[in-house]
This record gives sequence, structure tokens and C-alpha cells, in this order.
Amino acid sequence: MIDQPFLKALTEAPSVGTACGPVIRLLTERFGSGFTKTLVEDGFCLFQPEGGGPADLEVLLVAHMDEIGGCVYGPLGPARFNARCWGNAPEIFAQAALQGFDYLEEDPGATFPVHGEVLQLAEERRLVVRGEKIRPYRTVWTFRGETSFHGDTIDGKALDPRVTLYAVVEAVRALADVRVGALLVMAEECAMDVARKAVVYLQRHSPKLKLIVNADVPWIENIGEGRTDMPSIRIFEGRNFIDPSFGIRTADRLQAAGVELHLTAARSGSQTMLFTPLAPTLSVALPSEGVHLPRVRMSLRGTERCQTLLEAAVRMALDG
Repeated sequence: MIDQPFLKALTEAPSVGTACGPVIRLLTERFGSGFTKTLVEDGFCLFQPEGGGPADLEVLLVAHMDEIGGCVYGPLGPARFNARCWGNAPEIFAQAALQGFDYLEEDPGATFPVHGEVLQLAEERRLVVRGEKIRPYRTVWTFRGETSFHGDTIDGKALDPRVTLYAVVEAVRALADVRVGALLVMAEECAMDVARKAVVYLQRHSPKLKLIVNADVPWIENIGEGRTDMPSIRIFEGRNFIDPSFGIRTADRLQAAGVELHLTAARSGSQTMLFTPLAPTLSVALPSEGVHLPRVRMSLRGTERCQTLLEAAVRMALDG
């Protein structure tokens, strides 16, 4: 069963770019004292059961923590500030309720209202923001909204990536094996190369890796035969090959074992390709209705199936 209160808190919490303190705090509380945390600032956070270290890792489940949004830059006249945004057009942010927070903030509740508008400056349409607590170059912002559940539907902001983040976290907690870790990466929505910090760390510290699974949320229109209630293994992300032979073979084995999934390809990409040099790699996707918007929709049943798929893939890798 999905823990709806935790999923609600996880989706409502703000984290943008590498300003992921609010989500890291929630996840640290969720994993609890039975897990260790390795935090690399402006990079990633690794959780694994207590008693193990990075050298013990054989399987990694990967997700990213950050959502779309932006950062305030310098002032533009009285009470207005230039802003940089990631993930959608300036008009989408200007029309939505926004929340700001300090780049170093860790408390999910320590946010304040931010308002955006689009101005024509020279030949560029630019987002500018205003708010009483804004501090140039260290206030970040994203959508503000409450997550709700109606039947099988999750409705809210930041479901990309927090629903598959939830599935990764819960799978690693359920497995509770020192050989299995949750690698949670920052800044995927705006600077995908930040994940290279995790890749280099794993090259140096985790020589036993035999499987890496990256789980993310694509728009349903960007994935072949997409269903919100059904996770998939993507053997292609855009033009990138994600170990297709391995992915096909693994999908066959999982389906033969009764795991609900489908094999597919996606028009869009994720950070998966960065990890493929380290170990055989799977790209797991659970699609959403809408993407990078103030509110989108996903499936609770799909979330359960995604977690089941992740757990089954891990057990298969560990059993050989």
C-alpha cells in the first residue's frame, strides 16, 4: 500500500537545482536510524542499510530529487528581480502560484510567496519575480500547491520526479540489504551533468556493482504505449541506447516471473546514460498525464507496480 501522507509531504516539499535540503530532510527521517547517509553537497545523497558501506554495493536504485523552477538573479528596478527558470516557458511560471526558499534551507515549511511576471526586455521575453523575502542569487522558487488523491489518481506538483523517487526509497527500505542502495541525485532538471559526481564517486568506491536502475517520470506522450498504471523498461531514451539486449532479457525474465511491466522506448531522456559505463543498466519509467506543469496526474496503482518492479529487478540481480 502507498503511504499517502508521506507521498503527499514528499511531493509538496520544494527542492530545485542542488537546493535539495527540504527533500533530503524528509528522506533522512524516512530512512531512519537503520540507514546510513552519504551526502555530497551539490551532487547526490546515498542511503544504504547500516553496517554496509559503498564498497558493499552491488545494486543501486537511482532517482533524482529536484523539480523544475528557478533561481533569482540580480535586481531589476524597485522590488523586482531577474530570474532564471528551468523546465518550462516563463509564461507557465508567471501564471502559477509560486513559493520561494533560501538555497541553503532544509525545512520544507520555510517557504514564502513569490510572484512572477513576464516582461519584454529588448528582444527577450524574460521572467521577473517579486517577493518580500527574496535575496538575489540565493532565493530559489518552484510551484506551490497541495497534493490530493482521488481514487487511483495522484494530483499535484512535482510528481516528476517524486513519485518514482518514492518508489526507489520504499523499495530500498523494503529490501533492507547492505548490498542495495538508493542514489538520489540533484539538479537533473537543469544540469544533468551534476550526476557525473555520483558516477565518479561510484567508480572510486563501489567496485562490485552488477546492476543500476534509474527510475524517472516521462510525459505519457513521450513513451511508446504509455499507461499511467503500468511501469516500463525503456531500452532507448531519445537517441541513447540503454543496454537494449540486457533490458530485453531482463524484461522477459521479470514478465515470466509475473511482474507487471512493458518494454518500450522513449522520445525523452533522463540521466540514465551517465551510469551505463559502471554496470548493466535499466531505465524504468512511470508516465504522468502532463509534465513540468503546476499540476499533473499519476496513478497510485502504477506507483505500487513500479516499486514491485524495482524490488523484483534487485532480487533477480542478487540471486544471479
